[in-house]
Amino acid sequence: MTKMQAAIFNDIEKLDIETLDVPQIRPNEVLVELKACAFCTWEQRVFTGVNTVQFPFIGGHEESGVIRALGADIDPKLWHVGERVVVGLMTSCGDCHNCRIGQEGSCTDFSYEKPVGGLSVRGMGGFAEYLAVPITKLFPMADNLSYEEAALTEPLSCVVHSIDTADVQLGDTVVVIGAGIMGAFHAILARQRGARVIIDEPSVQRQQFMANLGFQEFINPKQEAAVPAVMRLTGDQGADIVFNTVGNSNLVADSIAMAAIRGKVMLYSSFHPDNPVQFSPNTLHRRMTQIMGSANSDGQDFFKALNLLNTGVIDVKPFIAGYTTFADIEAGMRRALDPETYRIILRMNQ
Repeated sequence: MTKMQAAIFNDIEKLDIETLDVPQIRPNEVLVELKACAFCTWEQRVFTGVNTVQFPFIGGHEESGVIRALGADIDPKLWHVGERVVVGLMTSCGDCHNCRIGQEGSCTDFSYEKPVGGLSVRGMGGFAEYLAVPITKLFPMADNLSYEEAALTEPLSCVVHSIDTADVQLGDTVVVIGAGIMGAFHAILARQRGARVIIDEPSVQRQQFMANLGFQEFINPKQEAAVPAVMRLTGDQGADIVFNTVGNSNLVADSIAMAAIRGKVMLYSSFHPDNPVQFSPNTLHRRMTQIMGSANSDGQDFFKALNLLNTGVIDVKPFIAGYTTFADIEAGMRRALDPETYRIILRMNQ
């Protein structure tokens, strides 16, 4: 096969199916036939114009597939044709200082708009049927894991990175602001760490979804001010860790106010628009509050996340809201824009 399909962003709200050449692999690469790619909020923001990119642009970075060919330098004892894999970290350069010390998510040459995967169109590449992938960007998936589930390794790895950065401990009280998929993953992993989890979420539908996963403590900020609610639930102590997963800068002050003395505030979400916020530096000083951020993930986070999926410790099937194909990809993207929807999966070559 020399030609393949790919979904290309050619303008705002314009996602076209085009024919591209199948990538030619280099000696240190394998050819991966992609089977599934999830629609992240990043691609949704490209579609709506919130994220500005130079068109044409190919999105997709939550992806899984199968190896179809090996480069000349690939050891067939380590990788083989037919092996099922997750593709990750495609936009990290591998050469800068941060990449070389294992912090690929903080790559100083990181860009969503670099050409990757041997493609002729710039972008992350997951909306193409094939990618040329260096073995450093491959992660083996278990036989009992579906391609669709494996595609969620990347978002889970980003939350693994956040949870590890915040250093959630047994017995911690954790508040998660927002129960979208990333907030939900924070709640699940914090609970796995042995923390008490309180979820701050206005959507009754999302609250019920999380209740079905076994969570019991919720705040509805439409019915009760969130900061007093946290204090009520914690005996006026506040939360040891607050994970803010909502891209609304108005919630940053509340996140800080919820934190206990020596508490931590993790600003996980990107903010659109990126409005400055005010806080009292003296309050941070006196209460010894830590404010931190978390973005992307590293290779070790990918391995941890995929191991959680491969072994069944974390089940992401409830977060798959539906499927789409190239033929109806724009309709699938519009469905993904619904705030009550978790992940829509593009199925390819199946």
